Parts: sequence; structure tokens; C-alpha cells
Amino acid sequence: MALTRAQKLVVASTTLDMVLEGVFITLPSISAAWPFVGQWAVPLILMTVPVGTLIGNLVLGRLADVLGRKPMYLAMLAVYAAGAALVVASRNAYELVAGNLVANAAIGGETPLVLSYVAETAPEGLRERLVVLVTNAGNVGAALAAAIAAAEGTLSVGAERLALGALIAAAIGVLAFTRSMVPESALWASLPREQRGRLEASSRPVALRLAVLAGMAVSSVLTFGLLALDIGPALYPSLTNELLLAYFAGEVAGGLIAAALVTRLGSRAFALWSFAGGLATTLAAMPVVAYGLGTPAFLAVLAANAVFTETVWASRNVLEAALFPTSARATGIALVRVAPYAIWAAILVPEMSFGALEYLAFAAAMWAIGVAASGAWYVKGVEVVGSRLPMVPEDLLGGRVREQARRR
Repeated sequence: MALTRAQKLVVASTTLDMVLEGVFITLPSISAAWPFVGQWAVPLILMTVPVGTLIGNLVLGRLADVLGRKPMYLAMLAVYAAGAALVVASRNAYELVAGNLVANAAIGGETPLVLSYVAETAPEGLRERLVVLVTNAGNVGAALAAAIAAAEGTLSVGAERLALGALIAAAIGVLAFTRSMVPESALWASLPREQRGRLEASSRPVALRLAVLAGMAVSSVLTFGLLALDIGPALYPSLTNELLLAYFAGEVAGGLIAAALVTRLGSRAFALWSFAGGLATTLAAMPVVAYGLGTPAFLAVLAANAVFTETVWASRNVLEAALFPTSARATGIALVRVAPYAIWAAILVPEMSFGALEYLAFAAAMWAIGVAASGAWYVKGVEVVGSRLPMVPEDLLGGRVREQARRR
């Protein structure tokens, strides 16, 4: 199925955007190991991921529904640039915290926006695969940043910052050009002004979607935070870059698997399979740690777990992009993320005292929540593969009820 010029522009621009987002998501873990950062500041730097993402979700994500996809898409580059400048030029831990907080606020605002843009622009027959492949580019960016940090590990921090800064500056320069060419979402633009931003979160269909998707998000966000971003600085600071590289390499592989399977299995079965795989690989990692089987074995099981972490995120992205109406798609996606990022921020400091087995045990408990939530959706939820996107809240209702709501 051929893409139109507008669709190609959106796919190309959002793919590059996700590469940049992947670079930024690794910066707190990488920069927490820089020599001028005291141990007291490590939790604060890591805290910028959940706190910044939460702020960006709620503020910038909401504005994408009210003001439009393209205006916020262009404005977000300024937020990224400000965060990057503060991180790369930082001279102390306070500036590093501020820079990472701003950068992660941009990530929080971009995620709902990118999912909305891709879902609303992609052809129906390609929507799920494009959502998966575009967002998987974030893992490529994260793996690239980790590889640069690992390669520069024998050199000065200045050289590492210079390499990361050059990568970010080049990405922002290219994105400034591609974003200026991207058209506004035709679906969002077709909405009457009074419908833009309207969600009605208390209605039963929306509340069910928010509750189940929030359960899945709590599971996947916390396991990702624990095993991708926090365990290295907390337990293996000298191996942080290698852990990041192994994890995000596994996630890249998981994204390709997800693109191949999500339309074949259907979104409900694929989500359940993914969460079950994440739980199984976490349980399999426990004896590796308990019996001290060595770093290579641990990196291998971590990468295997990351494969399922990505298939889980892919399944969530597909569901979230399709289950909320165009009038408030970015808002719905942002609301789903409130609980997981708030919980992550609340547990991050006590979590830093965990041992490796405690990290894995907690992650297994989180995976079990995801299995339960995806199992509930498998039984009670709707299939979104190949479905039409709802435009307004009334489209989430069924049959006669929908027609009566529209007449009112």
C-alpha cells in the first residue's frame, strides 16, 4: 500500500523524532555517572525521567488536542533544545537535573503527540505496523546513545558530552526542517472547534479504557524504569552503558517482532502474549543473579526481557492510539501515563536500596499486574486492528445509544 506525500512526511519526521527521544531517555542514566555528580544527586537525576515525563504528558500532551498537532510539534523542538543545552553544558549536578527535567518534559509531551499524528495519518491497513515501527526508532536512538557513551568510556567526559551534543544538535537541525513540512492532522483539523479537546473521561467506555490501559502502563513503565534505567546506576555504575546497550538492542529486536506479529495475532492476544513473555523472562533472570552466573549471562537475560518490554510497549501504543477519540486522543494517552510515572517517582528513592534479586522480584510483581490487565482486556476489550478511529466521545458508544447521544 503506497503512502501519500503527506503520510511519508509524517512517518519520516516522527521516526527521526523518536530517535532523538531515545537519545534523551538515556541521558539521565549516562550523565549520573559523570565525575562531578555526587552520589546524593544520582536519585535526583534519575527522578527527572518520571517527573519530567509526567509534566510533559499532562501539559504539552493536552495542548496537542486543543491547539493542534503541528503547532505543538514545532514548539516541542525548543523544549528539546533547551534541555539538551543545559545537559551538555552543565557544570554541576543542579544544572544537570534541570536539563534532564526539561528534556524529559519534552519526551512526555511528544509521546502522545507522535502516537496521535501517526495513527491519524497512516492508512488503516498499515496503522498498527507504522505505530510500532515509528516508536521502535526510539530504541535505535537509545542504543546509539549508549554505544557512544560506552565507546567514549575510556576517554574524557568532555569527549562524551561533545559526541552526544553533536548527535543531538544534528538531529534537532534535521527535525526543524522536516517538522516545518509536515501538514496538520487532517482528522484533527476536520473537527469542529468546540469538539477539540473534548473527552468525557467519566463515561463508561472511556473510564474502562483508562483503567485497563493504566494497569498495563503501570506494569510496563515500572519494569522498564527498573531494569533499563535504574538498575545500572544503582547497582552496577561501571556497567551502566553496557547494560543500556544490551537492553535497548533487545528492545530494537522486540520492535521488529512486534511489527510482524501484532496484526497477525490481533491487538488483544498480542498484548497478553507480550506481558506473559515479560513475566517469564524476569523469572528466568532470577537464578542467573542468585547463582552468580556472571555478567554475560545477566546481559543476555536482560536483553531477552527487553524484547518483551518492547512488544508490550508496542501493544500499548497500538491500543492507546486507537481507543481514544481524535477530539482528545493525546489527552487520553497522557492520562493513561499519570499513574505509572507518579508511582515510579514515588518508589525511586527506596528502590535505590534494592539488591539485584529485589529488583527482579519487584519487576516480576509488576509484570503480573500487566498479565492481569491484558487478560482482562482480552476477555472484555475490543479489537482495534483494522478498525476505524473514533472521532468524538460518542463514537465509543454502541449502536442506538450512539445515535441518541449525537441527536442530543
